[in-house]
Amino acid sequence: MTVDLKALKREARKQGTSAERLAELVVLGPELSREVARGQHTPPQLLQALASHPDTLTVEAVASNPHTPPQTLEALSLKNTALAKKVAHNKSTPGPTLERLGNSQSDQIREAVSYNPSAPLHVLLMLRDDPNAAVSDHLLLRSMTLLNVHGKAKDVPAEKLVRAMALTDLIPAEAAARLSECSDPDIQLGLLENIEKVALSVRNEIRQRLLSKEPTHDHP
Repeated sequence: MTVDLKALKREARKQGTSAERLAELVVLGPELSREVARGQHTPPQLLQALASHPDTLTVEAVASNPHTPPQTLEALSLKNTALAKKVAHNKSTPGPTLERLGNSQSDQIREAVSYNPSAPLHVLLMLRDDPNAAVSDHLLLRSMTLLNVHGKAKDVPAEKLVRAMALTDLIPAEAAARLSECSDPDIQLGLLENIEKVALSVRNEIRQRLLSKEPTHDHP
C-alpha cells in the first residue's frame, strides 16, 4: 500500500484534525511528527508530549511553536543551546524565561531574545548595552525603524513605540512630531520622559505641545 505523504502532511496541518488522529500521524515517522509539532492547530497537550520525542527536529519545532505550554518552553530552554535559541525566539515564551535567557553567556541566545517582540522592556534595556554588537546594534536599528514607520502611522501601537523610545538614543523629528499629536496618554508620557532624545530642531516645540495637552499621567 502506497502512503501519500503529502496528503498526510496536509492532514497534520489542517484545522479540525482531531488530537487522536494527530497522535496517530506522529508515530508514522519523523516527517509527520515534525509537521504535527509545528502545526498551529496542534493541542498544547500533544505538543507537551512531543517535547520528549526522540527526533531532534521535532523537539525544535515544539520549542518554536507559540502554542507550546510555558512550562514546556522553560524546560526545553534548559536542555541545550539550540533549543534555548528556539525558545528565545518564541513570542509565547514567558517573561521570566526570556529574562534568564537574556542573561545567558551565549551571544546567540541573547541575540535571539533581542528579536523577540514579547521580551520585557527591562530585558531589552539590558541588552541595549550588550557587548555583542549583533545584539545592541540590532535593537537600536529595530527601535529606529519602529519610530520611523509606526511613528508616522495613524494607528500607533503605543506599547511598541514606548519601548522603541526607551531603546533608542534619538527620536527623529518627523516621528516625534507625529507621536506628539497622538491622543494616547501612554505615548505622550513616554515622549515626555524621553524628551531629551528628541531631535534638537523640534525638541522645545514638542515639549511645549505635550505640556499644553496636560496628559492624564503625571510627568516630570
